[in-house]
Amino acid sequence: MKKRRLIALAVCSALSIYSLSGCSFNIKLSFGEDKTQSQTGVFSSPSWSGSSSYVVNDDMERYDYSLKNTLSESQTELYNRLKNMLDEKMTAFDFENITNDDFKSAYYALLYDHPEYIRTGYNYTYSVRTTGDYTLFHADPALFSDDPEVMDKAEQELEEVVNQIVNTAKAQPDPYYMVKYVHDYIIDNTVYDMESFYASQGDNEGLIIASTAYGCLVQHKAVCSGYSAAFQLIMQRLGAECGRINGTRVTESGAHQWNYVCLDGEYYFMDLTWDDPIKDDGQDSRTYDYFLISDRDIAFTHVSDRTLPQPVCSGTRYNFFYYNGLYFDEYNFGSVCDAAVRMKDTGSVMVKFSDPDQLQRAVEDLIEGQRIFELDFVERGVSYSVSTSGCILSVEY
Repeated sequence: MKKRRLIALAVCSALSIYSLSGCSFNIKLSFGEDKTQSQTGVFSSPSWSGSSSYVVNDDMERYDYSLKNTLSESQTELYNRLKNMLDEKMTAFDFENITNDDFKSAYYALLYDHPEYIRTGYNYTYSVRTTGDYTLFHADPALFSDDPEVMDKAEQELEEVVNQIVNTAKAQPDPYYMVKYVHDYIIDNTVYDMESFYASQGDNEGLIIASTAYGCLVQHKAVCSGYSAAFQLIMQRLGAECGRINGTRVTESGAHQWNYVCLDGEYYFMDLTWDDPIKDDGQDSRTYDYFLISDRDIAFTHVSDRTLPQPVCSGTRYNFFYYNGLYFDEYNFGSVCDAAVRMKDTGSVMVKFSDPDQLQRAVEDLIEGQRIFELDFVERGVSYSVSTSGCILSVEY
């Protein structure tokens, strides 16, 4: 029998809320020096002093783990004002009497909470002009494009794709199939953008399109932050709380990004990048190893850097293996056979076990002991893959 291994892409992109050094991206903030002005009346509008309430239409307050809910009152006012500016398609920002620390906290929180904002990136330059106790803070973020028409078109293209996905997802019979449709759509229509990853290894001062929802859903090329931004955007449009997590893979040195999502009051993790592996023969494939998994499951492979708020993810109901009766506390030949019979039309069976010891028992009995051939519809050689980190055995026949 020929053993087949799935080799998942080990490179991805994540942007930290406090430092933009994620995923081997060398994106650096370029801070302007403070400049003192001796004259008054030199400050241009639009600007904001933070002295009055600014209310915008925003759902983030009702999401327990949104970044907006981590901000101070003055930073929340700034967040709201920035949201209004982005809604008005502004790409440079002037504010009176604020600090860069407050701007950075509010701006990063807004972009992390709202992946639909693709015009501006996390990277920005700023300057401060001061007259006595009065200052003007000016920020110029990296732009999707210097051409406003190009940005308008990109936003429209993204909106059209998102609406299409959302409308189909809404028609699914329950939350499991709704999320599965989104998961499958993104994976089936996206390739990992190696070119953008390697290009980012230099001094990249701009916006990485592959790290946006647009790169994933419209250009169909993304790094991990693009996969996670796209999933977050769609799930939010479906009314589900969804955010992003920064961290690393246990076996990799580069930074990584994945999602959390809330379904029926329970939180789960989701990693679409690592559910989109490449086979040994170079062909793309789709797996469900990281489909709505718990803290316990993700601890095998992922380590959060805790720079972003994240829930305890203890949900199991909508996990792929639990939902489909493919999870087993202990290996039992009869139980796995029953699962294989239910899945025989797919030409494969995937089962998940409670721990590595039970997985090893299954491999020894089914594969090394060749009991898989006791199934009457398995007549020829099989190929298999073993995910020791996720305790998953996949067999194709």
